[in-house]
Amino acid sequence: MRPTAPDAPPPYSPIALVLPTAQGTFLDLADARGRALVVACVTMDDLASQAMLRELELLARELPEDLRVVAVVGDRHPPRLLRDLSLMYAQVVGLERVAVALATDEVRDGLSPLGAVDHVPSLYLVNRAGVLSRRVNGVLTLGALRAMIAPALPGR
Repeated sequence: MRPTAPDAPPPYSPIALVLPTAQGTFLDLADARGRALVVACVTMDDLASQAMLRELELLARELPEDLRVVAVVGDRHPPRLLRDLSLMYAQVVGLERVAVALATDEVRDGLSPLGAVDHVPSLYLVNRAGVLSRRVNGVLTLGALRAMIAPALPGR
């Protein structure tokens, strides 16, 4: 599966999106301002997404002060089951630095600042100003992930 270009130009105002987490708290994407942010929309049954999340975990460990990564799990299960499964998923995939959030109906219906998530995985790069600057549909290798986030890192 090849990554595709963004289907619409990104908005030019800071992204405003709050998502529930697998731990039962909330994650405000605005809290990542000042760092590059990668939002990866995934499903738990997609092996390619799992492999790419491992690569994103490596990058999050390498760049703890400059990069934040959030995996948004879009599987449809009852809320409690989705939280439990997402916690197990994060453990099995080895996610420690990658935050795991749960897709809301707003995200699933394409009404969030991410727009329509019609491909898994879908990656969104949010720059240090909090502005969505790039969307990529499909799996990226570690090298391609590095190239994607490079423009949003400090000193670039």
